[in-house]
Amino acid sequence: MASGLSRLLEEESEHQWLAIGLFALFALAGGWAVSATGTISSLGNAPVTAAWQGHDVLDIAMLDAEWDLAHVGIVVDPQGPLLYLQENEGQEGVTLITRSTVPERLLDTEDGVWWDAGNGVLQGCYVDGDEVVFQQSLSGLDQGQAVDLVLAEDTTNVLGWLLVADGQSTSAVAYDGLGSNFTAVSAPEGVTWTHLERFDERHLAAIGWRVAATPGQNPAQPEMQAWITVIQVQDGTMTKLQSVEGPLGSVHSTASFDDGTVLVATEENAVLVDSDASTTSLGVRSSAAMLADDGTVWFAGSGDSTLMPRWMDGTLDTERLASPLGLAVTSAESDGHRWVLFGTNGDGEHAAMVLDVDQNASPLSGRGFLNLMFLVVGTASILGIASTWWRQSTV
Repeated sequence: MASGLSRLLEEESEHQWLAIGLFALFALAGGWAVSATGTISSLGNAPVTAAWQGHDVLDIAMLDAEWDLAHVGIVVDPQGPLLYLQENEGQEGVTLITRSTVPERLLDTEDGVWWDAGNGVLQGCYVDGDEVVFQQSLSGLDQGQAVDLVLAEDTTNVLGWLLVADGQSTSAVAYDGLGSNFTAVSAPEGVTWTHLERFDERHLAAIGWRVAATPGQNPAQPEMQAWITVIQVQDGTMTKLQSVEGPLGSVHSTASFDDGTVLVATEENAVLVDSDASTTSLGVRSSAAMLADDGTVWFAGSGDSTLMPRWMDGTLDTERLASPLGLAVTSAESDGHRWVLFGTNGDGEHAAMVLDVDQNASPLSGRGFLNLMFLVVGTASILGIASTWWRQSTV
């Protein structure tokens, strides 16, 4: 075999060197193509058929429906704020819910989308097949407005726990849907809670902000700092356990992981918080963050950013954008598969972008497709050259 190989290398075979030359060109072209497509291919402008188009978006909550972007939204149009439902594309799919009692926030839960309708009533909706089902429940609130809701998982005594804003004060209270009055727990002095997340069946995270104790700051424009309070829950009883400082900045995104940790993200940093109030810094600045169904956390930067950080399996890496983000993000919403970013573009106009996380992770799109093709064709070429060499070396 050795003599055959020596003879093969010494021979001037037109087909042999043509095959080697073509494979070298394929390798160079494939490497360039993989590098050129090493950007996020599933980020683009949101469809103009969505009712939020051209408006200032205050809050959006996605619905599990046939149309990927079905949602309930709070926007501001030239006539003022309004609450609406959009279940299909175009204006024919839009239903105006109210202009008179528009809530401050939507309560996005596993049981559909809810909102505070005032007078101690929560209203909501979900999609069942082709039908949108509206529902109503009693919040038990005599004053204030519900701004967040975590549903209970393993108790029949309460349906969940509400985060309530009443003027300058915030509190958390149990909720059973029957209008019962439970004892609330108030935010620590100087703290305003804005989000409520679940650690596990017995612990919640009340997340908000307070004025940072940064020396030398301007009293007229104080710097904010995230603040997280661990709350123990037992049916209708809530007990504050301990609080911990979060990163500087105001909280723009929170999320609960399946492992019992909670994500808290501000403009300056993001941390993971455990129910014992221990924190892990991720070291990433962002304007929005989302938790995908596969456990990956995506972060959006500023309008001129060309990278999109991603926290996956305990590691922070970055994905390149094909061009600068081009959007000053003011709010965002996700269903775990699609991430919708709202804000203003370079011309100061309202705009929205959508990132399809599932498509980006697919091996059949963009860089993944080229990687797959490079592997298949490269392997086939190597096998073909090896087969030719074997036949000629044994002659």
